[in-house]
Amino acid sequence: MQVFALGILVIQLAARDGSPDLAPLYLGLTGLARAIPGLALTIIAGAVADRSDRRRLLLVTQGVMSMNASILALVTVLGVVTLWHVLIAAAVQSAAFAFDAPGRHSMLPRLVPPRAIASAIGLQSAAFNGAQVIGPLAAGLLYFPIGIAGILIINAASFLVILFALIAMAPIPRLSEPKHSVLRSVGHGMRYLKTNTRVAWLLSLTAVALFCTGSFVALLPAVAGDLRFLGTSWLSLLLAAVGLGALTGSFGLMRLGHSRYVGRIYAGATLFNGLAIVFFALSLQPAYALITAFAAGLAGTLMAGLTNTMLQGAITDEYRGRIMSIFSFMFIGLTPAGQLVLGAIGTPLGIHAALIVGGGVAFVVGLFGAIRVHVVRDWSQTHDSVVAGVRAAAARESVPAHGREVVGGLTPTITLGEASALK
Repeated sequence: MQVFALGILVIQLAARDGSPDLAPLYLGLTGLARAIPGLALTIIAGAVADRSDRRRLLLVTQGVMSMNASILALVTVLGVVTLWHVLIAAAVQSAAFAFDAPGRHSMLPRLVPPRAIASAIGLQSAAFNGAQVIGPLAAGLLYFPIGIAGILIINAASFLVILFALIAMAPIPRLSEPKHSVLRSVGHGMRYLKTNTRVAWLLSLTAVALFCTGSFVALLPAVAGDLRFLGTSWLSLLLAAVGLGALTGSFGLMRLGHSRYVGRIYAGATLFNGLAIVFFALSLQPAYALITAFAAGLAGTLMAGLTNTMLQGAITDEYRGRIMSIFSFMFIGLTPAGQLVLGAIGTPLGIHAALIVGGGVAFVVGLFGAIRVHVVRDWSQTHDSVVAGVRAAAARESVPAHGREVVGGLTPTITLGEASALK
């Protein structure tokens, strides 16, 4: 909803300034304002997450984002909003999200039992992908009756739900006292990654695949243009197909994340994602294009979700924030970089050729992982590190079991679905 509102607001500001032709520039500046803080802060934010009470960290980040959204809504309602307001709001939101993402990812194993991590990640992914589909649709329906200002007010109010959920949780303190500075902690995290070969290989394969295919949705406007199909925008149909595939993949993740063949499934999802994008670029019939777009959304979500699930079971809680910040950085940094490269390829050769190149490389990455990277292909999902972290947390907090499973300070009033849907 916020992305929709900011996009329309920026276009309106360009028209109000008497330069509607500058709308693409304004949009580009807004994207740049989002990118710079995220790229600069995400890795450091992982070290901060490992040094903090993660619930308190999320209370701060969500509070900052709530205030930021409220101020932007206020200046819009008062009619004094300018491009600078939007750029500052986008930068603040990105900076807060840079700390929010590793904190949210790393707190999940402390909220649910180890055996439920895959289901929790699947529910979290389903909540996110559902919001990606419903949010823009709801914003489009509300735009005409209440305008951009009304949408921004609703967006600001939506943060209250997350804040109330966080307040209802018990604290999730750090497991050890920090002994070094934040920058030195980042270096220790990199050394930990270097000694954990299978985690390093998993992140490397995912990084290359996301670089090549992560911008698929962002490039769809170049494919669809202003075309209409069956009286409806062709772009909206393609986005709906990808979103539906992603939502389906989220629910599939809840089951597949428990499989003993999770490494093979990950490699298969990676190569299938690339193959689906190649077939999409080669599609000449609308029906085939929709089917392959659905397949790309499904496989891409499985690939990213399984990466998250496998990481959570393989890293210790002491380094969880730092490793998960690298995972978050892939989406914040590598996906836009891949979009830039594929866009540059598509300018002289056409967008379909660029998608074939990106999908083809992703297919090769998945095939390479399945054939040559045995530590990933033969990945056996365990939760020993998670169990150890939970036990250490319980011992530190002196939480009595009373015949039930103790899970990192989660209050009995918070359900698995509520805990994993934090976004």
